[in-house]
Amino acid sequence: MKFNEETVTTAVDKNFSILMPVFYEMQTEYLASLNLIYEDLDASLVGMVLTNKLYKKNLLNNGTDDSLGFNNFYKKDRFTVPSNEIKINQISNQINIPRETVRRKRDKLIKDKILILDKKNKSISLNVDKIDKKILKLQIDNLSKFLYKFTTYFVENNYINQKITSEQIKSNINSKFLVYLTKYLDFQILYFSMFKKILDIESIFIVMLCTLNITSDLRKQNKIMDDKYILKNIKFMYDLPGLNVSSIAEITKIPRTTVIRKINKLELDGFVTRDKNKRYYTADLTKSVKGRQAMPYIDNNKKLISKFFVDCFNYLIFKK
Repeated sequence: MKFNEETVTTAVDKNFSILMPVFYEMQTEYLASLNLIYEDLDASLVGMVLTNKLYKKNLLNNGTDDSLGFNNFYKKDRFTVPSNEIKINQISNQINIPRETVRRKRDKLIKDKILILDKKNKSISLNVDKIDKKILKLQIDNLSKFLYKFTTYFVENNYINQKITSEQIKSNINSKFLVYLTKYLDFQILYFSMFKKILDIESIFIVMLCTLNITSDLRKQNKIMDDKYILKNIKFMYDLPGLNVSSIAEITKIPRTTVIRKINKLELDGFVTRDKNKRYYTADLTKSVKGRQAMPYIDNNKKLISKFFVDCFNYLIFKK
């Protein structure tokens, strides 16, 4: 059986209730960790692009095995680029955020000392002391879990015949951390910039969390359902526990008043729905104009997920 991006996308479609909760878990944990670092999810998108540029510059200049590991990440003055390489227009186009917002968020990152602007040497560098090791280790754990669960599924279903343990995956990510980090950020930037065409990032977080809530229960019950079946029958799944506003605010670290404002708009636009107890669920997107507009982006992002997994898996196999 062929193992490639197209095969993975087809498998994800057919086994949506089994595979996608693994992905949504990684994403919601990632967004929560970004909130802890940046305290501003739009700033985190700008931060993703800027830090990815810094990491790639380092890889280009010092891409030796000794420099790739997690243990070397916190070396001082490691991640620096000339300030003229930071193009506001390019970042704006890349993540679908207005130029003035990008400029304001970049300045916030400098003010918060996550980025250090050296006017004399005309450079921008990353202040690694501002990035908590616990948060990065949590992201390593989440990526390891995602890769392991996806790999295990494709091994058990005879798509691939090379079994890899969770310990091997985590060890490989730790030793080649900077490579995986740039792959991870390349994917995240594409994934969120695609959805930014229709929703702000806080709303994306809320919808994703509601979807995770339902699909993770289906996964626990080992109910194999494809994406179209779930979409069509989601209103009949409301015997599953929904999420209330307080739970959403607690998990996402988004202020409760903001959650209320965002979720009311999401309900109006047909992205979420609620029951009589004010518990929220993902809505049937085919029933609203804006929901239908989102479908091509959702389909495209499933392809991005498949590409990301296959790319990481191939690197894991050939570079371990």
